[in-house]
Amino acid sequence: MVTGCQPELSPGKALFRLPLDNIYTCGTTRMHNKITGQRIFYHRVMIETPGEETEVILAKCVLPGGFNQTSTSGSRSRRQSLPFDLIEPEHLNITEYIEARAPVPYLDVAIRQNGRVLDTTLNVQPGTPLEMLVFLDPKSRDTYGILTSYLKVTDSSSNQEEIIVMNGCSIDPYIFGNFETLDGGDTLSAKFRAFKFPESNYVLFVGTVNICIKECKGVPCGNDQYGYGRRKRAIPPQLPNDPNKVFEVELTTFLKVEYRDELFTLKKGSISGEFDTRHANQLPLKQAATIDGDPSFLLETSAAPNLQAQLSSALLVVAMVARRVL
Repeated sequence: MVTGCQPELSPGKALFRLPLDNIYTCGTTRMHNKITGQRIFYHRVMIETPGEETEVILAKCVLPGGFNQTSTSGSRSRRQSLPFDLIEPEHLNITEYIEARAPVPYLDVAIRQNGRVLDTTLNVQPGTPLEMLVFLDPKSRDTYGILTSYLKVTDSSSNQEEIIVMNGCSIDPYIFGNFETLDGGDTLSAKFRAFKFPESNYVLFVGTVNICIKECKGVPCGNDQYGYGRRKRAIPPQLPNDPNKVFEVELTTFLKVEYRDELFTLKKGSISGEFDTRHANQLPLKQAATIDGDPSFLLETSAAPNLQAQLSSALLVVAMVARRVL
């Protein structure tokens, strides 16, 4: 757990102090209602008890805002008289009165490996195929849709960062794939391979997600792609205006990526192989050209050596030696 985010424990009580000015410290989510101006901060606390199912508690803080901040209504002139053909009924028969209230949406983000959700206690090797999921809670799926408008990665000290999604479009699908949806925008998924910064084993994802009524408006991303992703060199200058946009959510998630000392170790008496893992499947951070004193960074991939071929060759040599001895 990150320093400063641990609870203060007492008999039968755990007190969390979550900063609202820096939500990224402890992974708090911030949601802004674009109509009312209301801001909601929430954090999921998981309670694990031996022999029982994991319990999830949603802690939230609501800050009210000015009502109807984005109202576009103009001035109206007073009508001097009613239209001559207006006929008002003497009796109104109201047969049905309908009142409904939309639920408050809550977002969650997860990183999966082969269908298994990862957390900060699990390590993955650089180059491991992973999938990021952003999804709505079950109560909100029938009402809203989502769109990932911005995503960046940074190290644990925030000294290095790289933007990977801008204005709803992936900057480089070879590093981080385009967000796709198969259920009308209730769940977004993007595939990528684990990468790390040279001086940190933790990668922090910081994203902004739009929540719209029913479904968010698609983003034209170029190269015959229109919707939730793009291909390289087609970043739109800005997101299109979406009249259905209601909420804007800022969320974070962590990923622990580090090298193991030994890639594989077989049982005693069998063959084992070693190679320098620091040159395999890593995404080193290289400083590119500096423009006006502002350095930019690029992520690059390098192919992994063929381990299966090395292992097969070693087995062949052992088999030949054994046959010659016999």
